[in-house]
Amino acid sequence: MGRRQTPESLVALYDRSYWEDSEEVGYDGYGAAEKRKRHHFSTLLDQLEVFTSPGVMLEIGSAYGYFLDEARSRGWQARGIEPSAHAAGYARAKLGLDVSRGPAEALRIDRDSLDAVVLWDVIEHLSDPRRTLTCAHRALRSGGVVALSTGDVDSLSARLHGADWSLMTPPWHQFYFSRATMRRLLEDVGFTVEHVGGDGVVAVDPASERPRLPSPLGLILRSKAATKIARRFGAGMTMFVFARKLPTT
Repeated sequence: MGRRQTPESLVALYDRSYWEDSEEVGYDGYGAAEKRKRHHFSTLLDQLEVFTSPGVMLEIGSAYGYFLDEARSRGWQARGIEPSAHAAGYARAKLGLDVSRGPAEALRIDRDSLDAVVLWDVIEHLSDPRRTLTCAHRALRSGGVVALSTGDVDSLSARLHGADWSLMTPPWHQFYFSRATMRRLLEDVGFTVEHVGGDGVVAVDPASERPRLPSPLGLILRSKAATKIARRFGAGMTMFVFARKLPTT
């Protein structure tokens, strides 16, 4: 999977081309996908607010700031950390958001001061996920929530596609988690896992260059109906995890 990157070399990977260049590994037009991403982030806020009311939030890996902007519109006091100079600059200049370059452990965040910390499709990019989650745990109030999403390396999609799984992209992705290893990490840090859901993508990997299933079956599994059913049962190649900081005794 390639050698581990230093924090400095990781940051260098996320220049403008990562966000906007169709010829490079990355998002291929993050800005053009704003409407779709805002809708997705709105659904994630719906899920987050099942576990906590709007309060003080930190997003780690806030990209262009669309999630933060949606949260702000709902009454959250939201700030972000984004190491990419390009993305952080966009969030500050275009949306007027409070976004720092980080890293989280270097910022002055008071202990027990946050109600929520979110990391959407971020934890796999970090040089030290445990350290970042430990920092989040320290900053959260008792009962505060950490919410994250990441690929499930033990999902059927990942196991079918192997090295051709679209989320198998070192050096951008430094770590790969299963639901079991993610739960273990969060519990080791001091969280209790409240809920784990999935994106509904089962077996088929729409972004893989080498699909593993015959077209008729693949089309069925990619249908809106099949995806909705799978999501209802918490299945998918991407997991969404909501965990709570245990109250101190």
